[in-house]
Amino acid sequence: MALALVFAAVLPAGGWLPLGVFALASASDYVDGPLARRAGGPSRHGVLLDAGADVTFVLVASLAGVAIGRVWRLVPVAIACAAIPFLVASMRRSRAAGRPTRAYSAVGHAAGVCNYALVGLVAGSVALPGTVWPPILWCINALVLALNATAVALRLRPSRW
Repeated sequence: MALALVFAAVLPAGGWLPLGVFALASASDYVDGPLARRAGGPSRHGVLLDAGADVTFVLVASLAGVAIGRVWRLVPVAIACAAIPFLVASMRRSRAAGRPTRAYSAVGHAAGVCNYALVGLVAGSVALPGTVWPPILWCINALVLALNATAVALRLRPSRW
């Protein structure tokens, strides 16, 4: 979560540092699950903390992207709107199962991966400025918006709770 604030602070300055912070955040997200399992398995709170940290990072980073004009304003709104029902459903499922359980959905997972990709592409566009970025960023913004909106629609069906 701290890397979200660091990313937001260094993104406007440009250069390679935002890309390095993104790489560090991505690497830590990749290894935290295996480390938790090796330490005896994830706790219910750990599962929620991990998901919350992921959401915090992409939400704060996408807001920083909005501030520099590379992320559409609706994208962080869509991310937050998709994250809230996911986190609530994960808490309910964990409580009902008596063990850590994520409220997994294929669309939600795709949205999460694309959320991270958007942040990485924004960091890349700052590190390596060029004319190639506007169409790439347009496409990833549209994809992130569509996937998160679809995840919200699917999650809000009564059978998903």
